[in-house]
Amino acid sequence: MFIQQKSSHTIFTMDEIDIRKIFGENVKYYRKKIGLSQEQLAEKLDISPNHLSVIETGGKFVTYKLLEKLIAIFDIMPAALFYVSGTANNDDTFQNKINSIIKSELDSAFTEISHKISKI
Repeated sequence: MFIQQKSSHTIFTMDEIDIRKIFGENVKYYRKKIGLSQEQLAEKLDISPNHLSVIETGGKFVTYKLLEKLIAIFDIMPAALFYVSGTANNDDTFQNKINSIIKSELDSAFTEISHKISKI
């Protein structure tokens, strides 16, 4: 899949995009947008401020549970956390497809974990 940046017309592949960095930058953006410090958001997420810092800088990705918490706290669609500013493919259809994939993956992970727990 190719993405073309509107501002400079640079074309790059998804392989060249660091999704963790994009995700982290978006987490930081939405955290600041709702007026929370790293410490405040970390407390709401039940993680350490250091863990949140590593997520925001793209060092680590989140679990599906943490993703669900972020979506609820920020009151956004899941695709918003994967949005690449200035890309040609960020129309509503594209974001709806991303949201559908994320929802499907979260549902699948929940089902798998519930199944494993039921075997205990």
